[in-house]
Amino acid sequence: MSTLEANGLSPMFNAATGSDPTIVQRPETGPSNIPIPPVAPNYVNITDVFAKEAQKIRPGELAMLETFELVNAINALEIMDLKMDTGLLDMLSRDKEFDTKANRAARKVLWVMDELFAMEMSWHTGGALSQTVFTCLYIEQALKNFNGCVSSAHFGDESNDVPLSSDEDLESVFVHVVLREFVLGIIKTCDLSRRRLQCNEIMEDEDIVTQTYSLDLMQFVPVSKICSGLTEAINKMKRLKTESERQHVHDQETEDLLGCIDGFIVRLELRILSLKALDLADDAPEKQIELLAGTGDLIPTVVSTHSLAEPLPVAFSIAIQGRLECGMPPRPKVEMSFGDAIATLERLINGTRDVLRIHDYGSLGDVTTYFEEFAMRRPTELPYVRCQLFKRFFVHRKIFGKFPMRDAVIADITDLCCPSPALFAIDESHPCRQALDLFLTRAEVCFENLFSIMCHNRARLRQRLCGAILDWDSLQVDSEHLESSVEMLQFSALLPTVQKSSEEGMRALPLSSWVYFRKLQIMIWIVFMGFELDIYRLEEWPLMLWYGDYILGVADSHVARIETILEITAGMQQDSTTHSTKSRKSKKNKGATSISVTPASGALPPSQESIIRTRMWLAGLRSQIGVYKELCHGYMCFMAALVLAGCVRSFTASPVDPSKKDYTTPELLYKLRLKPFSTIGVPEIPSFETYQRLSDLRDWQIDSLLDNAQITVNRARNMANVWSKLKPEQQINANLVQESSAKIRRSLTRSCVGTNVAISVLRQMKLEPRFGEENKLKLSVLHDNFHPFFPVLSVSMKQ
Repeated sequence: MSTLEANGLSPMFNAATGSDPTIVQRPETGPSNIPIPPVAPNYVNITDVFAKEAQKIRPGELAMLETFELVNAINALEIMDLKMDTGLLDMLSRDKEFDTKANRAARKVLWVMDELFAMEMSWHTGGALSQTVFTCLYIEQALKNFNGCVSSAHFGDESNDVPLSSDEDLESVFVHVVLREFVLGIIKTCDLSRRRLQCNEIMEDEDIVTQTYSLDLMQFVPVSKICSGLTEAINKMKRLKTESERQHVHDQETEDLLGCIDGFIVRLELRILSLKALDLADDAPEKQIELLAGTGDLIPTVVSTHSLAEPLPVAFSIAIQGRLECGMPPRPKVEMSFGDAIATLERLINGTRDVLRIHDYGSLGDVTTYFEEFAMRRPTELPYVRCQLFKRFFVHRKIFGKFPMRDAVIADITDLCCPSPALFAIDESHPCRQALDLFLTRAEVCFENLFSIMCHNRARLRQRLCGAILDWDSLQVDSEHLESSVEMLQFSALLPTVQKSSEEGMRALPLSSWVYFRKLQIMIWIVFMGFELDIYRLEEWPLMLWYGDYILGVADSHVARIETILEITAGMQQDSTTHSTKSRKSKKNKGATSISVTPASGALPPSQESIIRTRMWLAGLRSQIGVYKELCHGYMCFMAALVLAGCVRSFTASPVDPSKKDYTTPELLYKLRLKPFSTIGVPEIPSFETYQRLSDLRDWQIDSLLDNAQITVNRARNMANVWSKLKPEQQINANLVQESSAKIRRSLTRSCVGTNVAISVLRQMKLEPRFGEENKLKLSVLHDNFHPFFPVLSVSMKQ
């Protein structure tokens, strides 16, 4: 018996050979048949024996214990496989031949700095530190030597010999002064960014990877100390430049050297401004905006000096991953071109500067509109910018660190519904005070969660909204129950309607109206984000456009109801004021006694200022919802024409594959697609029979559908133009979201124009109805430059 067999091991052939493994049973076993190894008083060197037995195992065979199961293979290592063994990378790599202490030419040092900068931007776009910044051998050596003191973070070897730079040896200065300070700045920048990114709005390993693999990124080193070293390096470079210019040598080598020195100076200055901006991220926005503006001004000089860089690729190696505390297999380096890195930096600067403007807001309606436009941006804002937005907005569980969330909820209800001012001022003895407090507490959680969700990446945002809508639906039930109590009816007086035939009147119900509006808004986002994220198949477009049109109609009716109540309230207030004035004049002139009816304390009308503010907001909401509804209806008619022409399979038709009829039917697919709304009480999902009846196209012609599509799309475009021409006092975004709302309108206009072009192209093809048959047309979805909710379909003939 071989030594391996004597220890409970036997060769096992590969499963592909079909041979059964021969397992030699040991008589001595413990619990669960686990072999008990022999107890030896001393360790024995079995290297020779192991090597001899290993020679008997052919490639593809496995040495295993008798208890080895398939699940154990998940954690098993395949020895000598580069994809499995990170330590092997370190053994086979040649990066140890690279000397970080060696002097380098200015052009090579400049390239290393630019490559490190590109790696930093790659990390901000989702790459792990092990695949980006930590692939630099200079970074590895500096962190390896770092012991808590900045002076210890040098490029020397394990002997801790600190490399000394000599002013006479320029290449030594470039490496051990300029590059070293720049490397320390990169490390500290990553540390500050990483700490800012640790929030619930950023998904680890999805948006960005903040793992440091147990490396100390100089967390406890003050930013001022790093900036001091960078400043000293800048001063040294300026003195060197002055000395070089005094020599009056104008050859190409000197010109390149001076250009590299300028490049060093501007890169070090940019690093200082970046560090200060990150360090002051929680301070007053004015100072941070100033620092970010200065950073942006340096970018052109950085770009102009990049052409002088000479590549030094051996300064980077993925073999470093084998020396990190990382349990994952090695991954390739995430590379980014210098041009893309500059573009990413500009996105980072502009996004952060834009976020800092959120302090200049008019109302919570303005903020909500800004968050909506912020989440729609393409490309999606970087994780740091999204995290910065929420941290600026919500500080210490207060809006901007000043206003409690309850005040924000009350302000939002007031801006939308303009309730009686006495609603939120009832004293503690009121029977409904406890129930109202409970409602507001739940509303705080839902409202805060809504803003938090808007800071997620787009795909995660839709997923979280599908969960949040259940909370809002439950909150609506609570609000309706609260407002139905007799004690609360005094705050929702019975208002007379314009229609004389109406017997009962209309109640304002501000709490449930506010909750219902926010719930409808979330439902609209969920439905139309499916088009943005390409969740729906083309055959599902007609269904979701139809349902989107239905939800938009409900939302438009609801906002119209709030607007009607507002106008009735404003009219009653004006009549009351006029009546009081006339009564006072009559009493003064005639001396008669007049009796005026004073409303109950709970029914006191809102102030004129509140009415004007609500009217402004509702006007903007009606315009936005109206444009969405008209454009959605135009898309629906256009898709119906494509279905009738046979370009898109009808959703209500049977599955193409007859074998799928047993488990896939149009009704099941209908319920599956609308599943996020299946548990919502109001508005109810229309039945499948209703959709099937309303989507019947047998009595329609392609030209009439295209005519309807073109009319409604043009109407949407005209409404967008009217929306943009609203007077300042009619705009909901007079302060913060003027630009954001303008971006939404421009993208909607582009979607209208693009859809009109697609309609014209389809009309020129003069297609005949081929319902249920396949038509040889190529359809592609275009997202760029269009509104995210309304991508444009491009129609062309198949080649």
